[in-house]
Amino acid sequence: MKNLYFLFIVLTISCSNNESTFEEVLKSTNIELLKEKRDQLTNIQQKTYEKINLIDSRLKAISNESKDPIVYVKKLEESTFKHYVELQGDVKSNKIVSIFPEFSGIVKEIKVKSGDNVIKGQKLAIIDDGGLKQQLAQLKITFELVKTTYERQKRLWEQKIGSEIQYLETKSIYEAQKQSIDQINKQLEKTVIKAPFDGVIDNVIVKEGEVIYPGRSNLMLLVNLDNMYVESKVPEKYLNTVTENKDVIMYFPMLDLNLESSIKYSANFINPSNRTFRIEADIPTNIYNIKPNLNAKIKVNDYTNENAITVKLNHINIDSENNKYVYKIVNKENTNYAVKTAIETGLKNGDFIEVTKGLLKNDIIVTEGFRNLTNNSTVKIINK
Repeated sequence: MKNLYFLFIVLTISCSNNESTFEEVLKSTNIELLKEKRDQLTNIQQKTYEKINLIDSRLKAISNESKDPIVYVKKLEESTFKHYVELQGDVKSNKIVSIFPEFSGIVKEIKVKSGDNVIKGQKLAIIDDGGLKQQLAQLKITFELVKTTYERQKRLWEQKIGSEIQYLETKSIYEAQKQSIDQINKQLEKTVIKAPFDGVIDNVIVKEGEVIYPGRSNLMLLVNLDNMYVESKVPEKYLNTVTENKDVIMYFPMLDLNLESSIKYSANFINPSNRTFRIEADIPTNIYNIKPNLNAKIKVNDYTNENAITVKLNHINIDSENNKYVYKIVNKENTNYAVKTAIETGLKNGDFIEVTKGLLKNDIIVTEGFRNLTNNSTVKIINK
């Protein structure tokens, strides 16, 4: 203050009337001259005080800025928020079959090996028919005679020649013989094992020369990898949100592979033992070496908000009453204040959580440096 007072004296003396020095005016008896000089000095004094006040304000501002905590802030924007239910799953296929014979006998020939691609109807193996072909040949010989006799007897009966009983007997023999031939043909068809659908022979179990039996002897495994899906069990609490056509992200840890799909089927039955229901999601065209029974993790998008306000979980504080809050920046008279603002939250996705109440678009919140803040603290902000 002594320095300021000295400055005031210097300015007062230097700005005195050029026509009359201060000493001359002081010695004068001219009242008007004295009043004029006094007014000059008063004006200089007022301007000096104003400059002193400005300097004091600046010093105070600099002093406050050095004490105000530095915080990083972020301006909130609306964005699309998606919540996912994470589940475990397994790769399945409706076209994985173990092929069993329908005819007992010795395996005469195996026409495929493991890894072969086959088409529907292709021959896979042949079983020895045990003399069925010879029986068929003999039946066909006698059948021709029976057929000729029947046709002749039929013509005679149509002409009202002969007895009805003769006609019916020959007809019965003819039909029985025909059925016998059809039955042997069906048996012979079972001696040839054919592929029920297109696929890959995954494993040939049987060997040539082995005796096989219907329903007991597993011949080989046929797999189709074109139409596979991921099956998962969903807790019943998601019954109303995990539904058909919901988007799905599949992750296969062993392949480090992500694929997008959707739920094609949601079961109508809840398993009473584990309180879950089953869902299926198709795997897109399989060019990724995905195999049946491969483990998968799936995320089902059960909730979406196109205009959500979201914040990071580590930007949220919790008070002693377990209420959630953030610090929102409010500017008053060119001073920034950190105001404690209570919020309500909804679902979360990773590091982000949806704010359902308390914050709006364009609000500015503190993201770093809020640990030592109190409500309405003045802060120095840095945009980030």
